[in-house]
Amino acid sequence: MQFTSFFAAAAALAMGANAAAVAPRDGARLAQFRVYGADGCGDLNQGFFTVDESDANTCKTFINVPTPPGVVSLNLESMNFPAANGCSFFIYTDTNCGAGRRALSVDVCNDVVSPATSWGSWQIFCPSLNA
Repeated sequence: MQFTSFFAAAAALAMGANAAAVAPRDGARLAQFRVYGADGCGDLNQGFFTVDESDANTCKTFINVPTPPGVVSLNLESMNFPAANGCSFFIYTDTNCGAGRRALSVDVCNDVVSPATSWGSWQIFCPSLNA
């Protein structure tokens, strides 16, 4: 009986410690996208990115993605309305949001096009939000 109580207490403590490590969102959640290290948005799933209001109107690079291969394909999984009303999502083949711009739609796989070997940056543009 004591072992069960000890185990329950340890589990509760561990869950509380993990909850404290989660960073709070910075503004409303606008979107979520998933990146892959291979064409076709199926193989080499490298995880997902969440996009909050604080990300709007600034160029972002793909952090913590293994290179190579980098981001070879990307799927915009969701745009969260009404928070994302008027927002447009773009990906680029460079790291400065300047080259190879492509507008994204929800649930459409976006493979990188030659001569680029991977996507380099992304931006959600929301004219109604002051960044």
